[in-house]
Amino acid sequence: MQSFRILFNENRDPISPRCIERIIWAFPISYREVVEQIIEESESLAPEVFRRNVARIMQSFKMTRAGFFRGVKYKDGIVTDQTGVINLCWERIGTELQNLKEKIKKEARNRNRALVTLSSSSEKYILEEVSRLFRKLREVPVKTSEVRSQVSPVGASKVLFATIPEIALPVDRTEWRYVFKTGEYKDVLSTMVSEIKEWEKKTGKRLETLDPSYPKATLPGVYNVMAMSVRDMLKTAGTTLS
Repeated sequence: MQSFRILFNENRDPISPRCIERIIWAFPISYREVVEQIIEESESLAPEVFRRNVARIMQSFKMTRAGFFRGVKYKDGIVTDQTGVINLCWERIGTELQNLKEKIKKEARNRNRALVTLSSSSEKYILEEVSRLFRKLREVPVKTSEVRSQVSPVGASKVLFATIPEIALPVDRTEWRYVFKTGEYKDVLSTMVSEIKEWEKKTGKRLETLDPSYPKATLPGVYNVMAMSVRDMLKTAGTTLS
């Protein structure tokens, strides 16, 4: 078995469903509510949905205090985006993202389990497309009177999760460096797919059903909670995974 580290322990045994349930329940309810809203609203994709969901996730993950999404706000259904950074992202990938969303709908038998119900050829194509859109987002520049910046890998992954949460994974800085140890988004997604399939094979359980928001939950949403728990353990231990 390849070196999985999110749903398996150091002895390569799958983490028990009960343990995963406890970890999910321990996460702040505000986080779960934001993810539920993102999943529900992104059933279909339009510019206004894109704006709301991106603003929601950036604010929730405190990415609006500095950097590319600085100053973005979401309150009472209203998006504040004074520098127009969300619109720049939409202009860059919006049409292609809508087309990809429609393909996922046609190819996946179950949105919650899209990652593991795609055919091999569809899975390969969709992961490559998501990775290509990730790279395009990384190229989006913004210039203000104070700073010139581009979308970070963290920001790009969160934009994609906000719009295709059935496929994409939001990856923070610590996870890029210490958990996944790669700069390639496709590698992260491929690892997630393989690990979920192996965990479900070993346990006989469906991962998304461990989330209290089921049937709204998606596989990346649950996997992300577990990835964040691994990240937090690494911070506490002050070490890295080999």
